[in-house]
Amino acid sequence: MKPLPGAKAECFLRNQSNLVLGTIRRDGSPQSSPLWYLWTGDSFLMSTVPWTAKWQNLKRDPRCSVCVDDPETGRMVVAYGRAELHEGEVRERTRGIVEKYYPLDQAAADAHMERIFTSPDRRVLIEVAPIRLIARRLDQPTPA
Repeated sequence: MKPLPGAKAECFLRNQSNLVLGTIRRDGSPQSSPLWYLWTGDSFLMSTVPWTAKWQNLKRDPRCSVCVDDPETGRMVVAYGRAELHEGEVRERTRGIVEKYYPLDQAAADAHMERIFTSPDRRVLIEVAPIRLIARRLDQPTPA
C-alpha cells in the first residue's frame, strides 16, 4: 500500500516547480533529470521524449526516485517507486503539466503545447506512484 501525503505535503507537491527524477543507468550508476511535473494527488506525471536516457533507463528498470524541493527554504519531498510508462495518446495529460507552469497565460500554454507536439519527437509520459515518501521541513513557516 502506498503512503498518502498529508495536507502539507499535498500542498507543497502541487505548488513546487522543481522536480528531479532519479533513474538507474545500465551500469548501475545513478542518472538525474530535472523535469516539469504534475502531482495528481497520488502520482507524479512527467512528459518527455523516448530517446532520452531517463526513458531508456526506465524501460530497462522502472525503479526510480523523485525529489521535489524548494531551494530557498530547504523543504523537500523525496519519493521512491516504480515508473509506469505511457505511449500513444498523451496530449491531454501533458496539457495538465504545461498548464501548471503557465497558470495565468493560456496563450503561452497553447504555444508551448503546439511547439512540443509539432516537434518531430513524439511525446511519452512517465508516471510514478510513490511507494515510500520522505518529507523534510514542511512544518516550517513560509518566508515572507
